[in-house]
Amino acid sequence: MKLRTLTVSAAVAAGSLLGVVPSGPAVAATPTCDWVASYAGAWVPMYKATNTVTCNLVQGTHSAAVRQLQHSMNLCYGEKLVEDSDFGPSTRAALIRTQQKAGTPADGEYGPNTRKAMLHEKVGGGCTRVP
Repeated sequence: MKLRTLTVSAAVAAGSLLGVVPSGPAVAATPTCDWVASYAGAWVPMYKATNTVTCNLVQGTHSAAVRQLQHSMNLCYGEKLVEDSDFGPSTRAALIRTQQKAGTPADGEYGPNTRKAMLHEKVGGGCTRVP
């Protein structure tokens, strides 16, 4: 038992010396979108605390960001979602269809790749893509 502890400790120390950073949710977490931003001429989901559009939405989320995603899918993709701010099964199914039409992996989760691929409500009317 003592040899195993020593080996693990040596491996951790070596990783520290080599600059290896542990990975996992705490290190590489993308925040959950909770608000809406005017970004590159469109209304898109954002994470308010850090003012970033690099954020995620998944089933179970409830926020203004979900409502904006629902609105963009209704406006730009002809979906007929109730814009209730609730990312439930209907929103997930609509997002999968939107992702398929936009040519991005259709996993039912909104994130940076989906943001770049799909059309969003354009400020002033219509639909547009954003970076």
